[in-house]
Amino acid sequence: MHFVARFMCAMMLIFFSTCIGYAEKRVALVVGNSAYQYTAALANPVHDADDMALALQEMGFEVIAENNLSKRSLEMAMARFGRAAQDADAVLFYYAGHGIQSRGLNYLMPVDARLEDEFSVNYELVRIEDMLFALSGTRGVKILILDACRNNPLADRLMLRAINRDVVPSRGLARIEAPRGMVIAYATQSNQVAVDGIGRNSPFTKALLTEMERPGLEIATLFRRVAANVDRATGGRQLPELSISMSGEFYLNTRDTDVQAWAKLRGSADQRQLRNFIAVHPDSPLTSDVRERIVALERLEGEQEATRAQAERERFQRERLSREQAEREQLEEERHAREESERRRLEALRPAREQAERDKATTAAQTTNPLPTTHSVLVVPPDEPVPSPAKKSDALIGSTLIQAIKQELKRVGCYAGRIDDNWTSAETKISVAKFSRYANLTGQPDSPNNNFLEFIKGKIARVCPPAADGKPRRANDVSSVHSVQVKGSRVAGTEPNSPGPSVSENGPYGPKRWEPPPGTNCQAFSKFECFWFLRHGH
Repeated sequence: MHFVARFMCAMMLIFFSTCIGYAEKRVALVVGNSAYQYTAALANPVHDADDMALALQEMGFEVIAENNLSKRSLEMAMARFGRAAQDADAVLFYYAGHGIQSRGLNYLMPVDARLEDEFSVNYELVRIEDMLFALSGTRGVKILILDACRNNPLADRLMLRAINRDVVPSRGLARIEAPRGMVIAYATQSNQVAVDGIGRNSPFTKALLTEMERPGLEIATLFRRVAANVDRATGGRQLPELSISMSGEFYLNTRDTDVQAWAKLRGSADQRQLRNFIAVHPDSPLTSDVRERIVALERLEGEQEATRAQAERERFQRERLSREQAEREQLEEERHAREESERRRLEALRPAREQAERDKATTAAQTTNPLPTTHSVLVVPPDEPVPSPAKKSDALIGSTLIQAIKQELKRVGCYAGRIDDNWTSAETKISVAKFSRYANLTGQPDSPNNNFLEFIKGKIARVCPPAADGKPRRANDVSSVHSVQVKGSRVAGTEPNSPGPSVSENGPYGPKRWEPPPGTNCQAFSKFECFWFLRHGH
């Protein structure tokens, strides 16, 4: 069924697209006369003319609209219309107002017409044949619409005053045989009076405007529908009449039919166009499909709106998280920058601070523990060279300081243990006490410090004497010795007024070779140790 329906719609679309004639130029003259000067005014003709002009403009006509024209104005409007219609593809003349027939001729009544007798007809009125003459030069379709068979009291008086019954005006208009290519529509049958109506428009014009709104109606079909509507609206008192002499078809309303319009809108998502379809084709059976399409689009639009709202919330969340991440990174960078700046500042101040600490320590050491001014001990056995003192280093702390002190104590011969960071061991305490005694310190340090380290480094020679048998001596084995120098087999003493035997005598050729005194048992000791024992009386 769906395939058949689509096929029928396509065929109807092709049919209407090939049959409907789209005029390139359409011209219309619309006249409405209501304000008559010498007879009763009519209520509707001006309204009828105004509404008809608007409808024709929507259908592509160039409209010349005139109301309440005098005889001269009506003739000039007809002349202007005739000139514009020469190259038109379709022309239309619409007249609403009074009209009469006399001697088989139809006349339109201007608002300034004064009918005193039958002689006034030719000079006060405008013949419809003059309008037909104006349209004769048009190559296209010619349409004449006359809503002019209104009840006319002036015509009634003229009938009473008629001298010759052959020229007595009669009610209504006479039927005109339409020339070739012309359509003539009358508001009522010939010799009948049309109803003016009680609404805004006459029954004929109202029905005509209604049918003109329907697209796709061929003009003959349109006027037949108008006649049926007027006959039904007036209860049979008025039946419009149509005279047509045209072989082809013509459509006043060239807009798409409901089938054509729906074929174009079926896939459209424009709800405004779909609702306009319902307004233009309210009676079309396709309106149900259009409404279903609108409901589907509204549902889809709601889903899309929800999706957009969700996407917007997610975007906002991402942006918020991104901003927070950027702020955290910025704070972290600022913190790192502050730490780096502080580190560089401290690094720049460290040499000066360390130099100040060293100067302070040196000053304190010199004040608290004055060192010997010129005397030191240098013991250099022939077979045991003394290592060179370590180069002065920067201030040390903790285990590094303890290990450095032990290293220096070992260098000056006061420590023979393992180099570690144990300051409280008995071996370490004996070594420190031993150095303090032989270096003539007034007191020994209770804890490691850089002043003590620097003091040890200041000793360029061995301080503590070596043990001959590898065993440590008694604590009082050595007394204060300021300077002894042994070179080869010669020993020089530089300590003035030192007690003990003389260790240097001058001979004819310089200092004599030192020999132990007779009776001294030095076989178990080296010459250096023997010298120490003899010098100190042990």
